[in-house]
Amino acid sequence: MALLQGMVAAVVALGSTTIAAQPPAAGNGSSWRSPAADSLVARAIARRGLQLADSTLLSYQADAHGFLAFLAQLGEGVIIPPKVVQSEELALSIAWWQPGRSAQRLVGRRDTTLLPADVSYYRDRYGVVLDNLPDRIRLGDGQDVRDVPHPLAAGAPGLYEYAMGRPLRIRIPGREILVDEVKFRPRDATTPAAVGSVYLDHETGAVVRLSMTFTRAAIIDKRIETLVVTLENGLVRERYWLPRRQEVDVARGSTWFDIPARGIVRGRWEIANYTVNERIPPATQLLPRWSSMPRDSLRAHPFEGRVVDVLPPEIQIASSEDVVQARVQAEHAVRAAMLARPATASVTGRGISDLARFSRTEGLALGIGGAHRNTLGVMVTGRVRYGVADEQFKGHVAIGRSPAFGRTPTVQLFAERDYRDLAFAERAGVTNSAAAGLFGSDFTNQVDTRAVGLEWRRTPRSAYTWRLAYESERPLAVVATPLSRRFAPTLGAWALQGWRAEVRGSGGWVGADANASRGVWQLQGGLGLARGDASTPPIGTESMDEWNGRTARPVVLRAQWLLQVTKPLGGDRALFLQSMAGASGGRDVPPQWRLFAGGPWSAPGYDYLTFAARGLASQRVEVRVPVPGPSIPLGRFGTSPPRVTLAPFVQALAVTSGLPRRPTAAGVYPSAGMGVLFFYDLLRADVARGFRDGQWRFSIDIDRSFWGML
Repeated sequence: MALLQGMVAAVVALGSTTIAAQPPAAGNGSSWRSPAADSLVARAIARRGLQLADSTLLSYQADAHGFLAFLAQLGEGVIIPPKVVQSEELALSIAWWQPGRSAQRLVGRRDTTLLPADVSYYRDRYGVVLDNLPDRIRLGDGQDVRDVPHPLAAGAPGLYEYAMGRPLRIRIPGREILVDEVKFRPRDATTPAAVGSVYLDHETGAVVRLSMTFTRAAIIDKRIETLVVTLENGLVRERYWLPRRQEVDVARGSTWFDIPARGIVRGRWEIANYTVNERIPPATQLLPRWSSMPRDSLRAHPFEGRVVDVLPPEIQIASSEDVVQARVQAEHAVRAAMLARPATASVTGRGISDLARFSRTEGLALGIGGAHRNTLGVMVTGRVRYGVADEQFKGHVAIGRSPAFGRTPTVQLFAERDYRDLAFAERAGVTNSAAAGLFGSDFTNQVDTRAVGLEWRRTPRSAYTWRLAYESERPLAVVATPLSRRFAPTLGAWALQGWRAEVRGSGGWVGADANASRGVWQLQGGLGLARGDASTPPIGTESMDEWNGRTARPVVLRAQWLLQVTKPLGGDRALFLQSMAGASGGRDVPPQWRLFAGGPWSAPGYDYLTFAARGLASQRVEVRVPVPGPSIPLGRFGTSPPRVTLAPFVQALAVTSGLPRRPTAAGVYPSAGMGVLFFYDLLRADVARGFRDGQWRFSIDIDRSFWGML
């Protein structure tokens, strides 16, 4: 209890410092009382009304090409690219004429579903925003936000305050345009309002770019974590600023069960082919503000390529720079608590295995987690797990400030007891629990770790998490009994205590086009300074007699890295490459600070943890080729694709010499095998053979991109 009270006091102190470093609260800061910004806004408000009545702009027509996509973000991070579940490609014709009338008609639409889902979108996602949004903003057919005052509406200066940002210069043939950035925020952040920035033509006051998010009071759907709208205009005929590019990004989580899974809706429009001041056909003028061609006509529209191939990379990435910048800028303008979801308590977990798991060191273990976020933006999280066979509680408690973006605070204090895994995962958590309970096949390699310390990330989107903790480590024993066979023995870890500094990183990228590569990566590195009792002699010491029972004082540096790259080869074929490497070294290196390999991903055809060494490197080369296969009916979700993917591979692992209890010889250990991916490529079965003292091995598992929540 004293430890928790101390952590709370430290975070409150950190939070107070953070608040003081931010811009002053609304109405108190001189930067938000800028006469220059107020003057620009007054001109923009006047211009906003003028454009609708501009006698020189009688009408225009244009074409819009857009995409809608539903994506699933799985796992703790906001860096790894999400999975595209469903996407649509759209074509739209636009007509606008005086006095402020318009008609949009959907003329082309096609979609593809990459994972089983029943996805539908609000109707306004299928249209383009004209006139930089109305004076009362509605998004998501009024289900996301409704009747929020526009920051450039008449009367907006009574609700918003403004500050100058950075000016920009735009060069076009024969002319240079100065564009001023004006930031806006509500005078009362507890009211429904927008927060963001608008770029205005310095000469005319016309809107060039508008980017905004919304206060929590404005957001109706309480599942929404982020909602960002970006509108960009282009100069047509060197006079009229008309829509050019538009984006919307909406991320939703659960309101009561907070697991690392988010649904993301992204829309993107490009508007081009303008004709100005030409006669609008009477038939067009009779159309409603939005309408659609018949379904057969939509399908007949001449799109190029396939939807999955032409989907823009900015829709597939984890989070666009526009979205992140809008959220971070909004947090600097108003307190983060005014943007975050309401103060609440929720059930949390890192994944399904936090709720239930089975392993040789715990048996059946049941757990639960919880989180509470208060009105000041301070977040307290905790989880607890009890193992039936080992009769031990494990848990974690942390406290930090809620971030502007993502789920995890950028700075948090923590205390924990956990059975920490020492190697990269070889299978999903739920798969391992089933295999361990049924067949005595447990792919975990753990030590009993108790720690108290600090975690830090530079920004909410940083790929790296830094951790400094004082820890104790103890070996674990086999305490559970499977239904069949027997468990392998656990690692003979040393009992240690001391300091450990660690960095963990993960990320990914998508290519600029359908033929470009995409990939994900993971990195773990640590420096440990400890002391304790050695149950086995260190490498380089022939026996315990030679070691003579001295107290171990390890000083160890350890790092391991994993990279997976997929390169399209055309026709749904792909080349898959996996590289893994690691090294550890220092004084009195304990067994738990070695590098481990063996299993379907690090060394297929060899038993789990066959290899434990100071250094290793593994390379896989795999070709994925789709072939016809059975289609599975899924009711209202349609049917699965009528194909499976064959994935023949070769792999080689190079290691240094092993531990006394794992006396593998240094050298190269090759293997080869065949994988089969089926049911939307969500499931994978492998058979492999190790060619140097290896065996035939079979495995079946879930797609690796889902492991973060399993």
